[in-house]
Amino acid sequence: ADAPPTRFYTDPVGVLSVDPLHLDEIDPSEFDIPIVVNDDVIRWMKYFTGRGRKYYAKWLGRSSHYRPMMYEKLEAAGLPRDLVYLSMIESGYATHAYSSAAAAGLWQFITPTAREWGLRVDYWVDERRDPEMATDAAVKFLGHLNKKFGHWYLAWAAYNGGPGRVSRAISRHGTKDFYTLVARNAFPAETDNYVPKLVAAAIIGHHPERYGFTDIAYQSRLEYDSVEVGPGVSIDVLAKCAGISVEEFQRLNPHLRRFAIPPDGKKHTLRVPKGDGRSFLASLDKVPPSKRLTYVTHRVVKGESLGRIASRYGVSVAAVQRTNNINNPNRIYVGMELVIPTNGASPAALAKATSRSNPKSKSLTSSAGKSKPKAKTRKVTHVVRKGEALSSIATRYGVRTSDVMRWNGIKNANRVYVGQKLTIYDKTASWATYTVRSGDNLGLIAKRNGCSVSDLRSWNNLTSSRIYPGQKLKIRR
Repeated sequence: ADAPPTRFYTDPVGVLSVDPLHLDEIDPSEFDIPIVVNDDVIRWMKYFTGRGRKYYAKWLGRSSHYRPMMYEKLEAAGLPRDLVYLSMIESGYATHAYSSAAAAGLWQFITPTAREWGLRVDYWVDERRDPEMATDAAVKFLGHLNKKFGHWYLAWAAYNGGPGRVSRAISRHGTKDFYTLVARNAFPAETDNYVPKLVAAAIIGHHPERYGFTDIAYQSRLEYDSVEVGPGVSIDVLAKCAGISVEEFQRLNPHLRRFAIPPDGKKHTLRVPKGDGRSFLASLDKVPPSKRLTYVTHRVVKGESLGRIASRYGVSVAAVQRTNNINNPNRIYVGMELVIPTNGASPAALAKATSRSNPKSKSLTSSAGKSKPKAKTRKVTHVVRKGEALSSIATRYGVRTSDVMRWNGIKNANRVYVGQKLTIYDKTASWATYTVRSGDNLGLIAKRNGCSVSDLRSWNNLTSSRIYPGQKLKIRR
């Protein structure tokens, strides 16, 4: 038999003890991101192999679904492959992940950052949930951050806490060392933990079996055919043409937020099961245009109930609830936009029914309006607030997104920024003036006038909710 190692005679306890984290076996040269093992990293390794084991196991199972695509995009951009672990700790590789800070998707973008890096987020579409589009945006954003700060630890801290915070911390403390900044309380606790958490996830992910992850049910690689489809086609029609359920179609196209492709006059890239692209397009081509649109939209007005709305369109309340993910039929509000399923009526009939049933609701098949505002208009200045999209702003004023773009010289509907002033020619509304009384607040005023607090702030260019007695507020009727 082999003789015991020399160290056995000087430190028998140390030789015989088992290190469950295998710290001596960690080789930083295996990674293409910087690996520093300290007490914080060890703490997160203990979590992932202990109380958090069930979560890490679930994330590993999903990893094989998305990582091949992520690796290809990271390598094409010349970025480290191990950045896939940032997505792992951000979302657990779940496209439906949504945080308390309103971040969404595999890479957990908040809306302003998503739009800044080319993703569309509006009433119809949320490209943060699209695996490929979100990965493209994340690759560009992470490359930018690393170039800006010169070290991946600072880039990750900026991804988590914002580039401005990291820049201020560097300037205030005169150092670019992440852990020195942590020691000086330059970041919130979440950012302090972000870097060691990512490093720990990568260490375990390189050798999952070493850490006891031996029975993982890995998902198959994400594969599909990409097809281009015109606007205004319902998801149920698309799913039928693809030969799959609506739920399966939505899993392949998680960026679609509504019951159909956006009615924006553009072609949209959709995904269908691998190998079915041609047969899908052939099936869709056989569907008459009159049967491709199986819904209209309806904007709730004061005094309406879900039952009354459903009755107007000849559908059940349950159908409207199911289409709009409404659990409580009593929880609808003035200005809420509902998708109403129909029975494949022609576009002309849908437009006629919509205008007859509710003058304020818009048909998805209406033609583009003339570029010049009509004579009876009111010019309004709208200041863009955080989280707003051009489409939602247009909807608020009862105008088209294309009109707002034309009036303000905007070429890309996704490129609006917080604080931007937009000129709106409000064609449909009358306006009243409300004089603030003692004891009033924006919530009470909004309730009395059937609008929202955000509407009041928008119509009156209010930067906060502070108002005072005698103040004049514009109210859109």
